[in-house]
Amino acid sequence: MRLLVKKHAVMMEYVIIAVLIAAAVVVAVIMFGKNVSHEMNVATKSMSDAKGAENYQKELKQNSASDIQTANDHEKKMHNYNQ
Repeated sequence: MRLLVKKHAVMMEYVIIAVLIAAAVVVAVIMFGKNVSHEMNVATKSMSDAKGAENYQKELKQNSASDIQTANDHEKKMHNYNQ
């Protein structure tokens, strides 16, 4: 009977480790997914057309400034919800 309990306890440890790894992967994808996707698009465009990649990179830089401003505005609104 004790052997059966130990076997299930070890199995539960593996399940917990698998869940923690899955959670880390999800967090990494959420944090870095958009950046990785943009870099892959730039790489794809550079292989097909160097000028297209350069234009796409400039477009990303312009959009990132507006995205940062939008995020900052949203953060200010979230912290000043009493007003």
